[in-house]
Amino acid sequence: MTLYLDDRGDTDNEIVARMNPACKKGLCHNVRKYAREYNEVTGIHGLRHLTEKRSRTEKIIWVILLSLSLAGCIYMIYEVLYKYNNSPVVVSFATEDTPLHQIPFPAITICPEFKYTRQKFNFSEVYRKLEENEEVDDAEMRNYQYLGLLCEETIEGNKTVDNRFFEAIDELKPNGEDILPLCIYMDRLLPCKELFTPIIVDEGICYSFNILGRDEIFRKHVYHYADYYNIRNNSRQDFDIETGYEEGAGINTYPRRALTSGADNSLSIFFEYNTNETDFVCNNFLQGFRVLIHNPWEVPRLSKHYFRIPFDKVVVAAMNPEMVTTSQEVRRFKPEKRKCYMADERPLQHFQKYTQSNCLLECLTNYILHECGCVRFFMPRDSDTAICGVGSSECVEKAEVEIKVKELEYKIMGKSFCDCKPSCTQLKFNVETSDSDFYFREYFKTVHQEYFKDNTSHWSVLDIYFKEEQFMTKERNELYGTSDLISNLGGLLGLFTGFSLISLAEIIYFLSMRIFCNNRMYGLWSGPPN
Repeated sequence: MTLYLDDRGDTDNEIVARMNPACKKGLCHNVRKYAREYNEVTGIHGLRHLTEKRSRTEKIIWVILLSLSLAGCIYMIYEVLYKYNNSPVVVSFATEDTPLHQIPFPAITICPEFKYTRQKFNFSEVYRKLEENEEVDDAEMRNYQYLGLLCEETIEGNKTVDNRFFEAIDELKPNGEDILPLCIYMDRLLPCKELFTPIIVDEGICYSFNILGRDEIFRKHVYHYADYYNIRNNSRQDFDIETGYEEGAGINTYPRRALTSGADNSLSIFFEYNTNETDFVCNNFLQGFRVLIHNPWEVPRLSKHYFRIPFDKVVVAAMNPEMVTTSQEVRRFKPEKRKCYMADERPLQHFQKYTQSNCLLECLTNYILHECGCVRFFMPRDSDTAICGVGSSECVEKAEVEIKVKELEYKIMGKSFCDCKPSCTQLKFNVETSDSDFYFREYFKTVHQEYFKDNTSHWSVLDIYFKEEQFMTKERNELYGTSDLISNLGGLLGLFTGFSLISLAEIIYFLSMRIFCNNRMYGLWSGPPN
């Protein structure tokens, strides 16, 4: 509504009141009198200057000032509410350091670059025979196609294979006790077979330390061959990936607790590699071992992340944990707002608990199954799902490229193709590696009187330890709690306008009880006549 002021500073209502005696003692007069009375007692800044008998210029200035103040207040409140609705979670450092014993020792997965032993089968020799059109028997051809799924050489063959594939690679695999002969854990010299479990991953048959068993990672319908992923540890399960170890869990837990820090408390793994096992047709120029340090509850992908153990080297890996937890207050937000999933919040088809890496693997599995009618040998599946053979390699590679492109396109649009948000509780291990020469021949000759008569045998050592006794944890907290939001909004209203809860009570009082009481006391809703 537009207010017109005369030279005396009166509004148009006041002009009408002077010209109309009936209005002067009627509604207009009472409203003006009641508004002036409210403005004289309210705590809201500046309103009293609009109803005082002052010049028009002063009133115009105060209208402008009050309008600017109100506009600024509304803008600042909008900013606060926008943050509260769209970015309600903030990641900050925890108030206390986390000791190592509260987290598990990482899972360590080791994959030899050679996928089979040449004493049982010679992949490159069959490859040569096929190139030169020589005769190859059925058993050789079958093993050749099976190993083609593990090798980098592209070959022709069947589009699918059955579970005899696992029997073949299990029979042809190198002896785990030969390639990982010794380990030192908790100052005890042990055969590595007592610590490492054979598993089947994207790099074939590998060996993993401290990984959870198949009953804790996968759902019951997922097919497993023989004893792979079968943990031999009988300790009580006292660990949850979100809450950590239970109180009173003790030292003998599984997954094993983290060791104390320092190189003198390392896990040491000895590797033995025989260069006679190297097949350059199958694995190109790659030799040695791949190693991945990861969470015990995640399926390792050593084709994506790893570091290498070369020949005749001592490799030292110093670890620094990085953990993100989530407060109870944040759990009430929807995943779209907190931008993460709890472990049991997004059910996966093949996995017991949600993690981002497991979700991505399942998404890739389902996409390849949809596009090619089969899945890769290491992907979770039931016993009726076909395994992609070397004849499906082109389709599988195309599907893997397509899903990467789709995921990128969806991210650009602010969406997600696989809907694999990060886990709300995350545990990562940042690793710094260094290496030096390992003069194992001289060592074994001097200490153990053992001589190497040829140059085909090579030894390496991996030492893994934590750098610090404790580490700084990050925590997801709510940006504004209920009290914080009220304080912010109330502070802005008080800063710009002087409005408070008492001001609200005054408005309600003047619009209800005071009018009622004036009528009873004076017979006039606006108060005593004057």
